[in-house]
Amino acid sequence: CSNSSGFIPVKGKRVQPPWSPPAGTEVPQLRLYNSLTRTKEPFVPQKDNKVTWYCCGPTVYDASHMGHARGPLRC
Repeated sequence: CSNSSGFIPVKGKRVQPPWSPPAGTEVPQLRLYNSLTRTKEPFVPQKDNKVTWYCCGPTVYDASHMGHARGPLRC
């Protein structure tokens, strides 16, 4: 059974409903700053619509504390 948004929920699993822009509007485009060319360029995933992200660990210069774990835990 589907609901008014048109997606079918899977039992025991949360599912992101499909998204489309409101009628008459353009799809927003993600643009990133390229420090080599010093220009903003459109973001294009390398593999279809799959995007992976690498986040390096903390660079600790002094005694370690909980704040050092803050960045890596967001990745």
